[in-house]
Amino acid sequence: MLYLITAMYAEAQPLIRQYQLKKENAQMHFQVFSNESQCVRLIITGTGMIAAAAAVGFLCTAYPPGEYDFLVNIGICAGAPMRDGLFLCSKITEMTTGKTFYPDLLYRHSLLEASIFTSAEPLRQEDLTESHKTMLYDMEASAVYQAGSYWFGPHQMCFLKTISDSGESRDIMPMQVQIRMQDEMDAIVLFLDRLHAAGAKMQTKNHGLLKSADEIAERLCRDLCCSCVMAASVRQYIRYGMLSGTYDPNVIQSMYEEQKLPCRNKREGKHCFEELKKRLL
Repeated sequence: MLYLITAMYAEAQPLIRQYQLKKENAQMHFQVFSNESQCVRLIITGTGMIAAAAAVGFLCTAYPPGEYDFLVNIGICAGAPMRDGLFLCSKITEMTTGKTFYPDLLYRHSLLEASIFTSAEPLRQEDLTESHKTMLYDMEASAVYQAGSYWFGPHQMCFLKTISDSGESRDIMPMQVQIRMQDEMDAIVLFLDRLHAAGAKMQTKNHGLLKSADEIAERLCRDLCCSCVMAASVRQYIRYGMLSGTYDPNVIQSMYEEQKLPCRNKREGKHCFEELKKRLL
């Protein structure tokens, strides 16, 4: 599932149209749109850090995300120097606190990358930093990241921004916002499609690994004479090793060859498991 976060309806409208999202009819504090068949859910937060954090918390509580889901903050921002294109934010700085956050960019993409600064209020043109690199400014990204981190890992959160102004205007018309978003829809859709495909591929791959891990753990638990608590710990260690790529089947095989496995009782199994953990790690 893709959890799309926008601050304004004008930012959301092209996405709602693209993915044929329907508004949730339940009484809610925020406007939520979804299409289960497209695996897309969208919330409109309102502008500002408090609204953004509250909306992300509400959405993730109402619809708890899984380990293969993604949170994507999409919208307009101020920028210097002005340029067209869709940006993927590789660094987020909260201007009021100085805190810095780094979404993990684990997936291939062809987007421009830039740093984004989140402010509690709209910035004026003279506040924008001029440099040879494009710098982005918004009012939500750092709050979305911090609230989202309660449910998503850094590798599950992405921030897509397009520059609408250079700080010279505080009142950007909704139609202008829609036009900027529509101009970048091809790039947005391509990125989201690849993100969704990457999540599905990882889920399929991990499902096979976990099945194999559970088969190994079942035999190991039997030969360690495990209690229920110890069996859960054995499964956890084997699963972690398989998913992280650190599992070495020769470690367990060597303990059979040394006749430390199978064990005769729970006490012997407990000591053997402690040794096994040291070898696996």
